[in-house]
Amino acid sequence: MDVKREDGRVWIDGVEGFSAGEYASSPHGCQARILQVLGEPLGYDDLACYSGFAFRIGVHEQMCPSGGHPCCGFMCIEGSSRALPWKVRLFESFPWEEPKSDREAFEAEACAAVKDSIERGVPVHYGGEEDGLIIGYGDGGRRWWCVHPYHKDWREPFWHDEVKGFAGGKWPWVLVVWTEPKPEGARAADPDLTVAALTQAAEMWHTEKREAYFVGEAAYAHWLGWLRDVEAGKVEDPKAGMQGNGWCFDVLVHSRRIAGRWLSGKADGLGGGAAPHLRAAADHYAQVAVLCMRDLDCPWDLTLGPRRADEWTSALRQEQIARLEASRDHDRAAVAAIEQALASLA
Repeated sequence: MDVKREDGRVWIDGVEGFSAGEYASSPHGCQARILQVLGEPLGYDDLACYSGFAFRIGVHEQMCPSGGHPCCGFMCIEGSSRALPWKVRLFESFPWEEPKSDREAFEAEACAAVKDSIERGVPVHYGGEEDGLIIGYGDGGRRWWCVHPYHKDWREPFWHDEVKGFAGGKWPWVLVVWTEPKPEGARAADPDLTVAALTQAAEMWHTEKREAYFVGEAAYAHWLGWLRDVEAGKVEDPKAGMQGNGWCFDVLVHSRRIAGRWLSGKADGLGGGAAPHLRAAADHYAQVAVLCMRDLDCPWDLTLGPRRADEWTSALRQEQIARLEASRDHDRAAVAAIEQALASLA
């Protein structure tokens, strides 16, 4: 990628943003875009699976949309970070932690690192509730030219200090600066990453809850219970949970499509008799996406968002309940097959 300069702005030419439809997980989407810029073969599907995100189901106790985020509840980011072929430097500033002792020095060092990375042609990953990419800078590195999946049209670059919401307007919780390629011997091996991801998939299914988020089979139970309570008139404000209901359904389809095709591609690579079990798991995951999307153009055609609350009929809810029950059965069978695959490798 070429680094261009014009009117005090320096940017990496040709870096595209991404939509939430393309990459539902914004942290993995940022990792994937940087890998593309660097010409690395690792892709979004790999990151979503190595992290466990493609195998997880998470639902917030109050049906908050954050249930579909990889860093909420059962964390799904460590495996993808291990898989990265580059070293990274983190500048962390979480709002719930103690303030930095020398805030001015911290920000100056971070801005210098952002500037240096852009000059090297490497975008910087920045994160908060949702993550985006810094693709340029101004004012000596103190202003950032960005793209973000939740800023207007995700294709449109913007100055970080001129927007609000997920995309900017405040100092990020974390800046991830990719510094240099890892030596060949320091890169995590695919079989190790794959076995770790499969082990996590099984663990998540049997984990009931992490903080305010139900996981695995317990997540299905809570989700189905909420829908049935809406049907029975027991939920005081169903509209408040509709965004979370729709987004988690969208993420379920997104993640299981990835899990199915990724496991299918990995089935023959582990040996030890694991292949038939992994192919069976892949088929179950793929079936989740197929049955959830039957006769739909978009997952939200079934769930609807809160702006369409008046159109959210009992028939739609009953159909979603039926599809989630079938999805749970496929997920349960997929995990059983994964556990058989892991046993064959022991």
